[in-house]
Amino acid sequence: MDNSNLAEAMKLFAKKMNLGAYQEAAKIKSDFGLPNDMLAGAVRTAYDANMKKGDYSLAADLAKKYDLPEDLRLEAAARSFNRKIDSEFYRAAADYARDYGLPQDLVRQAAVQAYNKSMSFGLVKNAAEIAKEFELPSDMLLQAATKSFDQHMQAGLYRKALQIAQKYKLPPEMAAAAEKKIN
Repeated sequence: MDNSNLAEAMKLFAKKMNLGAYQEAAKIKSDFGLPNDMLAGAVRTAYDANMKKGDYSLAADLAKKYDLPEDLRLEAAARSFNRKIDSEFYRAAADYARDYGLPQDLVRQAAVQAYNKSMSFGLVKNAAEIAKEFELPSDMLLQAATKSFDQHMQAGLYRKALQIAQKYKLPPEMAAAAEKKIN
């Protein structure tokens, strides 16, 4: 590609970024094979604009997608994470923290809060899944899985109870109790 086409593609990319048309800008980048380092100025301007508006998730996405400096990505991601925590979207916050490379203690903090919220609302199966996915302490997993097993047994959902016993490696006598009810 000659320099005039490259320069034109970069201008078009910058224009789309300034308009907030990020998908269109990404397509231009892809179509013309523009490297991230050539686009850094336009991306940084869009990043700054999103940070100023409080669109932290968008800013973090731009930083991640276009390889802006790690500290910019982490700053935007941390602000978005805190907003999710403040809104009590703990599971989303935990996933987000993990996806954006935030410190492991933040991921764990959000996962524990998501677990506790699920337990308090009686969503014990969800709590067990959170405990397993985010590798929370085994006693938390066991507590949620046991409650989920008990709920399914009480509701007469013995096959589901058996699946839970097997999935979460509950004591063999629990699986045997569910199997006995099935047969």
